[in-house]
Amino acid sequence: MNDSQHLPQNGNRICNVGAGIAGLVTAKVMQEDGFDVTVFERSGDIGGVWNPTRVYPGLRANNSRQSYAFSDFPYPDTADEFPTAPQIYAYLRAYMQHFNLEPLLHLSSTVTSISRSSNLDKGRFKVVVQPTDETGATETHFFDFVAICNGVHSEPNLPQIVGQSQFAGLRLHSSQFDDPDVVKGKRVIVVGGAKSALDCATTAARHGRSVTLVFRSPHWMFPRYLFGIAADKILISRFSELFIPYYQKSRGEAFLHGPGKFLVRFWWAGLNSMVKKVLKIPPLMVPDHGLPRGFEKGGVGGEFYQELKADHVNTKRGFITSFPAPDRIMLDTGEQIEADVIIFATGWQQGVPFLEEELQNCIQKNGYFHLYRHILPPEEPHLGLIGYQSSIACQLSSEIAAHWLSHCFRGHLALPDVPEMEKPIAKVLGWLADVFPYAKEGYFIGPHLAHYIDELLQDMGLRPTRLGNPLQEFFGPLLPSRYAKVGEERRRLA
Repeated sequence: MNDSQHLPQNGNRICNVGAGIAGLVTAKVMQEDGFDVTVFERSGDIGGVWNPTRVYPGLRANNSRQSYAFSDFPYPDTADEFPTAPQIYAYLRAYMQHFNLEPLLHLSSTVTSISRSSNLDKGRFKVVVQPTDETGATETHFFDFVAICNGVHSEPNLPQIVGQSQFAGLRLHSSQFDDPDVVKGKRVIVVGGAKSALDCATTAARHGRSVTLVFRSPHWMFPRYLFGIAADKILISRFSELFIPYYQKSRGEAFLHGPGKFLVRFWWAGLNSMVKKVLKIPPLMVPDHGLPRGFEKGGVGGEFYQELKADHVNTKRGFITSFPAPDRIMLDTGEQIEADVIIFATGWQQGVPFLEEELQNCIQKNGYFHLYRHILPPEEPHLGLIGYQSSIACQLSSEIAAHWLSHCFRGHLALPDVPEMEKPIAKVLGWLADVFPYAKEGYFIGPHLAHYIDELLQDMGLRPTRLGNPLQEFFGPLLPSRYAKVGEERRRLA
């Protein structure tokens, strides 16, 4: 379906940066809206974090396939209930082919700079692109709109440690650990306390000579199943969202987190107890604080605890201070550990370094992402970010955000003026710092999928409730299939 008659008069050329989950769905939505879409992807393949060159052995989705999907393209029945990394990659390729996105893609093309254009006849933005292998000529393109979809997991965070250059073994980020043979017969140290660290330690325990997990503090893991049901089908719902405060509250939520807060405490006490019991989390790996504190660092899966219980993994709480010798590390406790391979599951750096300073200052202020609805810099309504609304179902939050941004680019969204957009941004940043302190940079909505999607739909003049049964709407799992008609609905309103 192509609907170009309502496009803005100043042009319809749009540059998408990135071909992962956010980039593919944004390209699909924009193309259906009649935009002339060009996607630049720095790697030689699609998939983003699910690109086969970036996934560690044993990786699978935190979500079941019903919730980790786009609204109008379900997984095949052959996929696992919690899809593996190869299954997710195959799904994304099938999505690309089904919606004919391949002609839009320019792979192995690194965007080196985006700036405002001085020649508006060519386009509002100047985009400079270089072949990723740096063997070809640099190209300059002009576009009317830009959608940044490089995601919050694009630049590995590798700590700099004293003496690291003399280490004779292998140092790598978890995203580079793509072959279990790397650790076969080796003394392995995994650094980190979140899901990727536990997953890497589990694989290393099954293939390495020895493995030690070094972590500053443990983080909460959730079981994949509760009461025999995929846990996300219970926890991703309007009902479950009520127990973590949102930055703005309904009357019922104001009561629940005010006079009725004993109900919230009861809910989380029960859930904390259940998680520890179901996963059999040993005392050493129980976080210092109970849920929901630390929710933003949580993950899914308990395989690591089984390896720990079987004494296949050693654990050390602390951090690496130096490399005192070519075959060992030193901890802050003074203890030294021999190692052949060190895997840093130490997260990612968030940023958009290819933006020229003027645009950079629109998007990030004082170290925080400064985006209206987690999408739009108030001072530049022709540029948006998709995937910076990190959630417990990122495919769905990215898809609805792409609809919102496309609606905005087409001129059908009644945006507040800049001072009015600044107010909710300030509220969101304050809320994040209080409720999700590990995600205070401003790109996290976490469990508040329904709250966030409702805001976007209301902005577009669409009804937030999607089901005829109020009980199912409120208590049922918030599956992407509810939103399969959003594109048709908003185009009918245009």
